[in-house]
Amino acid sequence: MTNFEKITQSPEALGEFLSSLPVLEGPWDEEFQRNYCAGCGRVNCDAGRGCPYKKQRNSPAWWLRLEAKTDAGQ
Repeated sequence: MTNFEKITQSPEALGEFLSSLPVLEGPWDEEFQRNYCAGCGRVNCDAGRGCPYKKQRNSPAWWLRLEAKTDAGQ
């Protein structure tokens, strides 16, 4: 099995690989902010403390399951 085959076996496998990369922010962070934080009245939820959406926060696997946006839909 190649590394590509291993990390693309499932959304979970790819999500785990993506979350292991040393990046400050990914496209999943922007989408999380748009979907959850924009309408949330809570403050000081940094690092997920007190965040009611901890499971989706910093989760490439969550983001991978979203419908892809087309250039016209953005």
